[in-house]
Amino acid sequence: MGIKTEKEYEVHYYEVNYKLECKISSIINYFCDIGTFQSESLGVGIDYLTERRLAWVFYRYDINIKRYPKFGEKIKVVTKAKSFKKFYASREYEIYDENNEKIVDGEGIFLLINIDKRRAVRIPDDQYTAYGVELDEKSDIKIEKLEKLQEVTSKNFFKVRYGDIDSNMHVNNVRYVEWAVESLPLEIVLNYELKDLSVVFEKECKYGAEIIASYELREDNDELIVLHKIENDEGTELSILKSRWIKLKN
Repeated sequence: MGIKTEKEYEVHYYEVNYKLECKISSIINYFCDIGTFQSESLGVGIDYLTERRLAWVFYRYDINIKRYPKFGEKIKVVTKAKSFKKFYASREYEIYDENNEKIVDGEGIFLLINIDKRRAVRIPDDQYTAYGVELDEKSDIKIEKLEKLQEVTSKNFFKVRYGDIDSNMHVNNVRYVEWAVESLPLEIVLNYELKDLSVVFEKECKYGAEIIASYELREDNDELIVLHKIENDEGTELSILKSRWIKLKN
């Protein structure tokens, strides 16, 4: 069922919002860091993959937040590989507070690609061995389709900067989430709290691209369901997201 790895963090000031609570982008960065940390510690990190012309790329996130970590709080982030199937891999994430209460959980689905051809490749046996996933494990990786927006409530425009690019030479996955949240009205960010987020990454995006972040807003009592779409100026869909927000109590 996968080797479990954990790492302790302290929430820094630059990782929090105006309420001194972790930003969603900071939580995703913890997930990215613990995953990279595990791969490096197991001997199948960036150098190992690059020598074989391979790279893991995010395909999807699903994140549920019970409570946001606060500034100065010490947290424990835990991860393990759940299952592999052909060229897909599923990774589990959990965040615990100092009382060992789980406050965030999530799942990431990845694709293993050949970095020269930019195509998915079947996961080799050495990855199963390294992450402790049984070769004969029949676990199915279920990927539910995200609903796409039908009517655009509003849209914002961005441009890909140098700082948005990662080691694979395309836009870091966290940026798509930041664009989606940034496109929302300030009243939502101030009066609601993001509780659930699903993200699907469809196409790569590179430096200099013009980005359009659109959303459709649906109200349901004290909840907001927001469907997001990130596309380039040629109309190519890069990412779709779904977020659930709960109205804050006065």
